[in-house]
Amino acid sequence: MAPELIVGVVIAVVVILGVIAKLIPKRQPPSPVFKCSRCGTASRHNNRTAEAWRNGKTKFFCQSCHAQWLQSRPPQERASYGGRSASSGNSGCLGVVVLFALLPLGGWFLWSYA
Repeated sequence: MAPELIVGVVIAVVVILGVIAKLIPKRQPPSPVFKCSRCGTASRHNNRTAEAWRNGKTKFFCQSCHAQWLQSRPPQERASYGGRSASSGNSGCLGVVVLFALLPLGGWFLWSYA
């Protein structure tokens, strides 16, 4: 088998695995509603609370109580909590995998053209 073909197959497999990983649905909490741990109101899970559930948290807060909690934080701490989405924790993983998949290709180019 030619090295170019092997590299092409490895890259294709990495891309296909990345697409499949994005298509697999994430686990959801067992109940669509929860009781707010601060005010006691029944609220529906959103991306923030579902991600907290996936991370093993057991106390959830409704959107208004969460907003009040964010406002009580100092500005620099508030930016780290409120400015990111629930999915941004995983961003960059596919890029790292592709980088490691392309490293052998770069090594092969250096070795064959040096």
